[in-house]
Amino acid sequence: MENFPLDHNLILETAIDHFQKYGYKATKMSAIAKDCKMKKKDLLALHQSKAELFKDVFLELYGRIAPQLQDIMDAEMPVFDKIRHFTNEYVRFVNDYKFLPLGLIQKLNSRTDFAKEFIVNLRMPDPTLFYAQIEREIQKGRIQPINPKQLMINIFALSVFPNVASPLMKDFINAGNDEFEAIKEEGRIHVANFVINSIRVPDAEQSNSRLQIAG
Repeated sequence: MENFPLDHNLILETAIDHFQKYGYKATKMSAIAKDCKMKKKDLLALHQSKAELFKDVFLELYGRIAPQLQDIMDAEMPVFDKIRHFTNEYVRFVNDYKFLPLGLIQKLNSRTDFAKEFIVNLRMPDPTLFYAQIEREIQKGRIQPINPKQLMINIFALSVFPNVASPLMKDFINAGNDEFEAIKEEGRIHVANFVINSIRVPDAEQSNSRLQIAG
């Protein structure tokens, strides 16, 4: 956040802390202003509403993870390793900032124009090289035929859903808070394994390793 003035950095970090502790709905601009040692009207002069502040927080945090995801997708590594690294980083990110997915959905449901404003400022990673690698692996018979875009949807959905539907899922699987948090943390490994097992041709991973050694 080096490009922002000091007060803006303080506001964003304080807002992240409040959204994380209380969730989007329960977070109050007056409490953020108090912790920043400023008046609420001064905070509103910089961020016109909680929705606007949330948008800036999301863009800031996503800006931290997006370059890492891009590096993974563009890296020269076997596709299964790439899926493991990508999923590990993304699940960690979502678990660290669990308020983001649910807060975003709440805003998208309450303000139809929020999505358009949000997407204009969001720089998504470019998956072109990753998609091309998936297509090559399909042609070589190493993974099952699948639309690379569908594969990406599956990865994101499995990574995000436990945090989006956490109250429902905790009751459904009969897990306490600590157990559920541990399960989500295990998702850094298990989500990747689930995705890989759903697309790989039997023994493809072992064959891929033998080809690398031979090369």
